[in-house]
Amino acid sequence: MEDKATNTDTLDRLMTLAEVAKTIGRSVRHVWREISRGNLPEPVAGRPARLFLSDVQNYLKRLRDERDGNTNQGKA
Repeated sequence: MEDKATNTDTLDRLMTLAEVAKTIGRSVRHVWREISRGNLPEPVAGRPARLFLSDVQNYLKRLRDERDGNTNQGKA
């Protein structure tokens, strides 16, 4: 039986807020605003603040879906 904690395929990379800002093409201040608005989750405890890569990917997917008009209208 494989231990999921050691399987690198299942690990979700942590990103600093500076990396998140660069990834989404915005400032770190904007990232903090999106966190305070609930559009991004609270950072993982610790310094520097970090978010999971999958959370950033989900955020970008939501933005893309909003842009394309895919607001849960029966589309998967």
